Amino acid sequence: MPTLLIKNVSEELLSELRRLKKELGCKTWSELLEKLVKHRQRGIFFISNKELKEMEKGKDDFLKLRNVVSEKWVGEPSVLEEFRKSRKHV
Repeated sequence: MPTLLIKNVSEELLSELRRLKKELGCKTWSELLEKLVKHRQRGIFFISNKELKEMEKGKDDFLKLRNVVSEKWVGEPSVLEEFRKSRKHV
């Protein structure tokens, strides 16, 4: 089997690849590459912890906004009421 040599890989990327290799139970680098390619074909993707935290924060902010809107709009607003509110005629 041919040897795979990759140059100029940052330490951050290399540590992430090592983590994935261990997490996916790969014994060799070629096995890791094979699994990554196969996962990619199935539509599976990896996100970082930072991205996951940003997504969770966005979800929480959206749920807070939903509660605020639900509290303000108790009944069905009429078009005339909304027009007056937007023009400050209330």
